[in-house]
Amino acid sequence: MKKFGRRTFLKATAAAAVVSSVPLYVSLDDYKKAASESPVKKIPTFCHGCTSYCGIIASVKNDRVWKVEGHPIHLKSRGKMCARGHGMAAYLYSKDRITGPMKRVGEGEFQPISWDQAFTEIAEKLNKIVNKYSGNSVVWLEHGTHRQAYVQRLLDVIGSPNFTTQYSTCFNAKTNAWKQMTGTSLNGDHLNSKYMIFEGRNFAGGIIPNGMNHITKAKENGAKIIVIDPRYSEIAKLADDWIPIRPGTDLAFRLALANVLISENLYNKAFVRKYVDGFDQFKLENKQYTPEWAEAITDIPARKIREIARNFAKYAPQAFIEPGWHGLHAHYKNSTETAQMGIILNALVGNFYQKGGLMPSASITLGHLQLPALENLPEKGERIDGAGVSGKYRTVEPARGIAHITPKLVKDGLAKALFVCNYNPLRTAPNPEEQKQIKEAELVVSINIDWNETSYYAADYILPEHYYLERLEHPYTVSGHISHASPQISLRQPVVKPLHDTKDTLSILKGIASAMGYPDLYPFTVEDDVKAAIEPLGITFDQLKEAGTLEFPPTVKPGFPMKKGKPALPTKTGKIQFSADLFRVDGKQGIPRWVEPLVSPNPSKDDEFRLIHGKQPWHSHAMTTNIDQLMQITERYDGTFMWMNANRAAKLGIRTGDTVVVKNKQAEKKVKVKVTELLHPDAVWLPSTYGGFSPKNKTAYNVGINFNDFAPVMVEELSGTTMVQEVVVSVRKEGI
Repeated sequence: MKKFGRRTFLKATAAAAVVSSVPLYVSLDDYKKAASESPVKKIPTFCHGCTSYCGIIASVKNDRVWKVEGHPIHLKSRGKMCARGHGMAAYLYSKDRITGPMKRVGEGEFQPISWDQAFTEIAEKLNKIVNKYSGNSVVWLEHGTHRQAYVQRLLDVIGSPNFTTQYSTCFNAKTNAWKQMTGTSLNGDHLNSKYMIFEGRNFAGGIIPNGMNHITKAKENGAKIIVIDPRYSEIAKLADDWIPIRPGTDLAFRLALANVLISENLYNKAFVRKYVDGFDQFKLENKQYTPEWAEAITDIPARKIREIARNFAKYAPQAFIEPGWHGLHAHYKNSTETAQMGIILNALVGNFYQKGGLMPSASITLGHLQLPALENLPEKGERIDGAGVSGKYRTVEPARGIAHITPKLVKDGLAKALFVCNYNPLRTAPNPEEQKQIKEAELVVSINIDWNETSYYAADYILPEHYYLERLEHPYTVSGHISHASPQISLRQPVVKPLHDTKDTLSILKGIASAMGYPDLYPFTVEDDVKAAIEPLGITFDQLKEAGTLEFPPTVKPGFPMKKGKPALPTKTGKIQFSADLFRVDGKQGIPRWVEPLVSPNPSKDDEFRLIHGKQPWHSHAMTTNIDQLMQITERYDGTFMWMNANRAAKLGIRTGDTVVVKNKQAEKKVKVKVTELLHPDAVWLPSTYGGFSPKNKTAYNVGINFNDFAPVMVEELSGTTMVQEVVVSVRKEGI
């Protein structure tokens, strides 16, 4: 693997691409002279290295990206960028990108075809499927919702309710709890806080540059940072106190914190009386969850639980438990109850809509295209994954779906056609061997940029999308993760011309729809959409293109939402509901109670561990694994190594650098080990990034192992999440 300096890898990639494009009749000296005299254009857009979508500015020379840097205005970046952002920009020039439409002609064999042929064949097969089985048999799977407004028109005309995000593998428990209990979502006001608890939330691993800037500034101003995590994560390096909790027991810890706040009269009575519904019921139920009870479960001493609860109340309302993201919210049988308790604890100290506590992200209302109404639409049935459906997964958010059970939908004959867009379930969902079975659907179309596992093993057709630096998209209202008073709007726009025979998603949808017999389904361009979206804002398309990100006057002030003197959250009571109506199923009260983890390692077996995982600061799960420059960082820091507690490793005769065999009923893999005291003894920890198994993604191929290799497909009943840390493995030194 060729070595690049951290500051030069983008330049080297771009320069190589420039030289390779020199016509033979131009001398290299002449070209170098002309190239050196060409102007550098600085074009703003936003990153695609993770779902933070930080604003960036690309320096472009001779239609080649020379470097990228953080946008100075954008809320998430404020002039800074992480390694992932740099790596993603370099991947524009990767040789592993798919350069045109592909059709499967055999196992691992594909034939280049024209766009017209691809549209014609896909449309013919899709029409047959819809006519034979109905539109309910068609599923669109996507990472996020960026393309949903466009996709929904096609799903409407064929009668499919099955737009499905990847969120069941990420944070459904969090969003579901917040929706049911508050009707909204708030973020920590890190910059103004005096006491921050990061529990299962590695803010420094899932980097938001300006978010970390807020946290470090708050610490410089005297804020206390408490990290509760089985592993000494990157955010723990900033902590005043790192507390290694037994994995899977965060719910017990939170229940005990609430017990202390209530039993010692530390909670904000005035706030609770005015803005909370269901407190008395919760108080009665919570009496049993003492710190002593929690100590036996969590491994956190009762005195420490009391100390944290008292300090939390002392610094409130300029204190919060970080609402989190992926962290605790896809991992365990009790993830939804854990998310509920996060809301309850923050409410008990009265930090909602308080500076230094929890505050909303400023929002702004965009316009939309005035399109002719679609007529004579077929009736849609229920979602085939059961999300939001009585008798199935009634409490799961139907707008998000349950992506990881798609193989079962195919096996049961419910899903006949799959479109997989900007998403790679074969690597990022549990049990890749089971995920491979989506290939048994009658039609699988992958809309991605490279030869990821889903494209290589499952797709009948691969339709390559423009890279994020090559395309224009619907404007993005900047929000999430960190609080901010002033709304922002950001534009993703092309900074270079497309390098290959690729298309944007709207053009792909237009081609399929037209070939299906719906030539007028999309009577607009992306530029039309952008102009309609910004029309109410009093700005022009050219102004937004030039700025990349625009900020508007502040719209957010501290203070609980009120209407006619009464609390006005979008809930049934207008208040924070400690008892969530939708969760009152099967005789439950809707308030969080202790729920045991689904599985636990046997304490009498020295070789059994709970398998947990997390992010690394230079990778976004499996999304960035094929980027050579980022994998060089992995190589430098032994990033593929599995962490193991030092005392447990000693009992097994394992040292750092040893190769071990990790095994359960589903998989058996080999990996090298990092022995450390910075991990709870019950667990072994893997980074979430590695284990690529597509031979055409050469950098990622066969590097490291992945937690999903060992995780069966499971569905947490309240929010539909994957429960991927409900996994026990045995570990032994290779050769023993």
